[in-house]
Amino acid sequence: MRLKSIILKLTAVIFLLYSGLLVQESVAQTPDEGSVLHELVVKVIDGEWRVVHKDDPTKSTVTVKRNDRISWTAEGSIISMQFDELFGGNSFVVEDGETFQRPVAPGARLGEFTYSVFIHEAMVFARGESPPRIIVVRD
Repeated sequence: MRLKSIILKLTAVIFLLYSGLLVQESVAQTPDEGSVLHELVVKVIDGEWRVVHKDDPTKSTVTVKRNDRISWTAEGSIISMQFDELFGGNSFVVEDGETFQRPVAPGARLGEFTYSVFIHEAMVFARGESPPRIIVVRD
C-alpha cells in the first residue's frame, strides 16, 4: 500500500511539472504585449515584382523593434526568401496565397538588414528598395 501511495504522489508531481513546462512553453510562443505585426506583400505592381507594405504599396522598408513580428504574403507565385543575418542565414519558401511570419528576436542586433525574395513564376528577384530592407531600432 505504501508503494502505491509513493507511485501516485510521484506521478502527480511529474504531471504538475510537465503541465508547468507546457504552460511556460506556450507562453513563450505567444507574441509579447506591445509587439507590432508588420505586414508585407510580395506582388506585381506596374509590371514589376515588389515587396511592399500591405497598407501602403509605396513603401517597402520595415522599421521594427525587438519582439515585433514581420509577415510576408505571396500573391501570384511561390517565393523563396533568403536572410543572411537577421533570421540566422535561413531560407524559407512561401506558397502562392500563403503568409509566412517571423519574430524579431529579443537579442537581435540593431541596424539595417537586407534580404532577397526570389519569384519562382517569373524567375526574378523582387524589388523592395532594391533590395528589401528591415531596420531594427532600439526598444
